[in-house]
Parts: sequence; C-alpha cells; structure tokens
Amino acid sequence: MELLTPDRITTQLQNWLASEKPDWRNITVKPLDVTLGAGFSADIFFVDVDYADTVGPQSQTLVVRRQPTNLEVVFGSSLALQGKMMAALDARGDLPVPSWIGMHLDSDILGLPFLVMGKVDGECAKQKPNYNLEGWLVEMTPDQRHQSFTNAITAFASLAKINWREGFEFLAQPENGQPGLDQYVGALEAWHKAAGQGRTMPIVDTAMAYVRANMPNDASVNVLWGDPTPSNVMFSPDGSVNALIDWELAALGPAELDLAWWLYFDDLFGRRFGVTRLEGLPSKDETIAIWEHASGQKARNLDYYDIVAALRMALVAVGAFDRQVGIGNIPATNKSLNDNFMTLYLAEKLGLPLPEFGPDFVAFMKNLTPVEEKAD
Repeated sequence: MELLTPDRITTQLQNWLASEKPDWRNITVKPLDVTLGAGFSADIFFVDVDYADTVGPQSQTLVVRRQPTNLEVVFGSSLALQGKMMAALDARGDLPVPSWIGMHLDSDILGLPFLVMGKVDGECAKQKPNYNLEGWLVEMTPDQRHQSFTNAITAFASLAKINWREGFEFLAQPENGQPGLDQYVGALEAWHKAAGQGRTMPIVDTAMAYVRANMPNDASVNVLWGDPTPSNVMFSPDGSVNALIDWELAALGPAELDLAWWLYFDDLFGRRFGVTRLEGLPSKDETIAIWEHASGQKARNLDYYDIVAALRMALVAVGAFDRQVGIGNIPATNKSLNDNFMTLYLAEKLGLPLPEFGPDFVAFMKNLTPVEEKAD
C-alpha cells in the first residue's frame, strides 16, 4: 500500500467523503493535526472540511479515528459498534453526541479501519492530571461544579428511557446469553477467560464467580453507554454538556450499571487515590438522587453493580499489566497482576485478604497515573 503521508490522507479522505456524502459538493479537506499513533486505543486527528450543500457553503472540523484491528483496550470493544451507536444516537437527536459522518471498516483507504465524526468543542474532566487537583473544574465555584456534574449525570441517565428494540438491536450479543444482565455477565466471563490466560488470579476469580452467582432477578434491559466517566463528557464553559463521547463499550444491561461505573470512577479519582474531592461535586447519595430523577426509575442493587464495575476495572488492570510486560516496562514476575488498586477494592467489598503493595506496585502504576513512592 502507498505510504500513508498527510497528503495521502487528505486525498483519500476527500474521495471517501465525496462517496459517503453525496449531498456535499466541491469538497476540500485541509489537515489540521495528523499525528499517527497519538491515541491510546486509536490514532485520532483533525481535518477542516469545506463543501457546499443545499443550504450553501459550509465549513466544519472533523475528527478521524483510526483503530488497529489487533488492539483492544477492553475485551470485545469495537470501532464498528461505536460507529453504529453514535449513528443511532445522532439520528435520535435527544442525547448530546458528536455529529455522525460515517465509518469505513476496511484498511484500503487509511491503512486501518476508521470512523469520522464532527469535532465537539469543550473541556472534559481529565484523569491525568486528576481533575480534582488541576484544570477548569478547580477554577469553578462549588455551585458551578455541582451543576456541571448534575448536567452530565442527567444526560447519561436519559439512556434508561430508550427502548433498545427501537434502533439499538445491534447491541445484542446472543453468544453471551439473553439480552440484559445475563448477556453482560456472559461477556465478562469471556473477558475473564481471555485475560486470565490460564493464570490463577485469586481476587478476580472470586469476584467473577460472585457476579455470576448473585445476579439479581429484577434487572431491566437498557441501552448502556458503557464508559460513563467525567473524562468522557465534553463540557462547555458554563458547565452544560456539549457531548458524551467514546461509545465503543456500549452494551445492553440494567441501567444501574452506568450509574455504578460513574460512582466507581468518582471514588477512584478521589478517596482511593488519596485525593480530596473538589467541594461542590455531588456526593454519592446526591449522584444517585440526580440519576433517579433524570432516569425516572429507582436505582436498585447498587452494591451488586458496584462489584460488577470493580471486576470490570480489575480486568482492565490485567490488560494494562500484560501490556506493560509486553513492552518491557515491568517483568512478568511483577506482583501487580494480583496486587493493585482494583483488586484491593474488590477484596474490601468481598471480605477477602487484602493485597499488599510495594515496589512492584509503584513500578506498575508509574506509567498509568502518578503514584508517590513513600519511604518505609
């Protein structure tokens, strides 16, 4: 295949847009930032596009996301699913998402599968540096912070009102069980098996068995964002929500799973990282109340869903461990496969022996998030 230079990308995208958007005429693509390899799970770059449609001359900035076919941040994540999800939500028009342009799942145009969406202006609550310590939220008043997070929680809670059989059937994964929690847990079991690679992971293994054995029998079947965190919300300066982004983990399951995931990350980037949460951010009880009001339903079985969220993050940690071993950051004998922040939380919740942290943990964490090595 011809070398993929910025000029080549420009030409290829211009031709693709002409076929993808027949109502667009006289298309001109101007690259703004083409740096391949810039993203964690994908290459992400921006282009300016000028064109004419039935209204007249138009200009907009587009985001192009390429994704390697052999790289999964989370087991089962899918660029195609993300594209279908964004297209379906954009077509509904009742949830703030980037405008949908299209996707191409072969490698013949840009060397890898890619999708294209409209660029959304705004700020997210970054995980690194921790949004409780640095960034635009720190500059806000407590009331403004409270309203910003209320806006975000309200936005994703509205997913609970969507009937998944009205345009979201593509989320079903029959190979993993019946639609809903059974299917969600089935997907976790497949992930657990793939991540484990035959290794014994005492805390994670126990958590997986617990999640399967204690499934509530009153779980609803809802459309899930899959990754509702403050870092995946684009906020305007006044705290309103411009867009919810990153939909590659969308699934079917009880709506409480999205709430549990938000609460898990809120706790992680505060208490469990030893950081004081910013004044004004909604407490756990306030967050639940906001979600219940916006979703129109009572949050049930949150203790169980908290463990599901924690297990999911522990499996992410297994993948992060294996990546670090693979690139030579840490040896395979590093104990952080089983002894990390994620397994600690699970052990606390399930009454298991707590993992011990030491130099191995510091070596593992230093490439993920800042961690201070304290003298004994």
